[in-house]
Amino acid sequence: MIDGGSDLDIEAAIQNIREAEVICVYFPAFNQTLLVDARTAQNVGPMMAVVPMVRTAADRIRSLRRLRPQLPRPESITMIPWGRRVHSLVECGLWEQLLARTVDDDGAEDCMRRLRGMELSEFRDAIIGRAYQSIWSRTDAKKRRDD
Repeated sequence: MIDGGSDLDIEAAIQNIREAEVICVYFPAFNQTLLVDARTAQNVGPMMAVVPMVRTAADRIRSLRRLRPQLPRPESITMIPWGRRVHSLVECGLWEQLLARTVDDDGAEDCMRRLRGMELSEFRDAIIGRAYQSIWSRTDAKKRRDD
């Protein structure tokens, strides 16, 4: 996950965020999605939440129907794969654009804290080997420790 290693067009992503009703920024490294639903109705405001990744856009639309049954099917949805670090959303300006689509700044900050925590947990698991397997092994590691 090298922050500069993605071919994502940031300007195009910002434009999509400004125009789409539903924005999904998904983090394949830890299988979560930042979901921003800017649609509103009487007594229903915009929503930002961290939700599990889904396989297809159709799956996301089904999950939106369950999460927000009082709203119609979205007219536009954008899905942005984010292979960079979570904090880089802020650095490249996407976070500001996402905040502009919601009204609950405290909820948004909670989402950011959750994403950062999940990313840190995934890094920790990778380092200690929990839920990961090495593709190379040092067969002589024990012998070297004994020397």
